[in-house]
Amino acid sequence: MFPFGIVTTKRDIPGPNPRSGDPARPEHLLRAGDPGLSRAQRRRRLLGGAVSVMAHLAVFAALLWPRETPMRPKPSLDPITVTIAEQPLPPAPPAPTELRPEAMQPAMPRITIASPEPSEIQASDNSDLLSDAQIAGAAGVGEGGGGGGGGCDMAQLVQKALRRDPLVHTAVRNAGRVGKAIMIWNGDWVRSGEQDGKGLSAVREAIMWEVGFAPAACRNQRMRGLVLLSLADGGTRFAVGTGEWHWSDLLGLRGMRSVR
Repeated sequence: MFPFGIVTTKRDIPGPNPRSGDPARPEHLLRAGDPGLSRAQRRRRLLGGAVSVMAHLAVFAALLWPRETPMRPKPSLDPITVTIAEQPLPPAPPAPTELRPEAMQPAMPRITIASPEPSEIQASDNSDLLSDAQIAGAAGVGEGGGGGGGGCDMAQLVQKALRRDPLVHTAVRNAGRVGKAIMIWNGDWVRSGEQDGKGLSAVREAIMWEVGFAPAACRNQRMRGLVLLSLADGGTRFAVGTGEWHWSDLLGLRGMRSVR
């Protein structure tokens, strides 16, 4: 067998043609299409070539044909036992109890009013108010209590300043001293009721302002006892003075006076 369908046998090789006188050709020069062959020889050679080609094709197909990969067997799984636990039932609700009509009525709230202890009750401070005896022994403006009279009547000057000052009236009203006789100065300024400052701050400032700008001879006049200064209503009065004093003492200048 030779490639591409060339098949040679001794029987197929022609001998020398005695008629033509041609010498015999070598075997390797014989081919299927040689004109020196008969029709039957050429047919057998073509058939042999076709069989050879088909055999080669079958070999190549067997080599190139895809092979199926054998599937791996799946591992066997052991069965798993699952146990489902039963959940306990919720407890039954308590049986309703019978309510009496008295129990169904809402309880009224009790209101307790705590009464303050006797020691907690604070009496209002009225230590700045004058007694009737003190009022009777005090001298009013124009009754010789001003000191000096005329242009040096300091009681008259201070009383006018108190009456025209609106802050004085407001301070008296806020302190609850309207229509009362109040001790303002008795050698020191006196606190009135629950006021923070001494001497009702507005009243004290008005008096000190008037005394401070008065002539030195008027400020240094010698005075004795209480002097009452009143507002326009006539009921509200302010008392200043002590045993023996000077108007300049209200400025805190005691011991620094100079008599001219």
